[in-house]
Amino acid sequence: MHRFYLASADFLNQHLTITDGGEIHHLKDVLRLKKGAVIQIFNGQNQEADTVIESIQEDGIKVSVQSVRQAIVQNFKLVLACAVPKKDKFEWIIEKCTELGVEKIIPLKTQRGQVVFPLEKMPAKLARFEKVAINAAKQSNRLMVPVITPMTELKDVLAHLNPQGLHLFPSMNDHPRHIKDVLLKAQSNLPVTIFIGPEGDFTPQEAEAALKAGCVPVSLGDTVLKVETAAIAAVSFVRLTLR
Repeated sequence: MHRFYLASADFLNQHLTITDGGEIHHLKDVLRLKKGAVIQIFNGQNQEADTVIESIQEDGIKVSVQSVRQAIVQNFKLVLACAVPKKDKFEWIIEKCTELGVEKIIPLKTQRGQVVFPLEKMPAKLARFEKVAINAAKQSNRLMVPVITPMTELKDVLAHLNPQGLHLFPSMNDHPRHIKDVLLKAQSNLPVTIFIGPEGDFTPQEAEAALKAGCVPVSLGDTVLKVETAAIAAVSFVRLTLR
């Protein structure tokens, strides 16, 4: 069944209207759906509904709600704080981590990071990132769209860590414990934050600051991974071990 995103959807109402231009174009011009077609709508807040198209107009598509589903919200939370690689690789990270169930993604500003988003370009970047996350949630049948924050300095992320959480800090700064060994001894419902550094890794000073903030130093293996590979590998380790 075709899925569409409507952030404002309140499924207590029997009738909803899709007003996003991209969603209208996709439904009307690409899929060529007609009145009476059944589609799914999700609001990114762990709810979705089967709906029937009532009318199709240029400025809105009206639907009637038939049935509503609410996802079971678990205590487990997964946050990825990741340095931004060059080109469009960060969008690929957002896409794959959305599919894998990450709930918050923080573009990380580090000392060796080569990509920095100017403040004036941040709104456009976040709008693009959100679109990528929404499309990934649609494709993967997720009912939640991860929150993507503005670019944040490492020190500020470290300063606001959940004291009850598990904070994993992979780097090449002589971290002998493999991530799987740490995860196997962790509680399954802990909130988890994963830090991924830039090309060239975190500096020794950043690694020291992370350890002082309560992060656990870990290794992702013997090979040197690119930023996007490290992000997907670390998230996958967590998702496979802590459910």
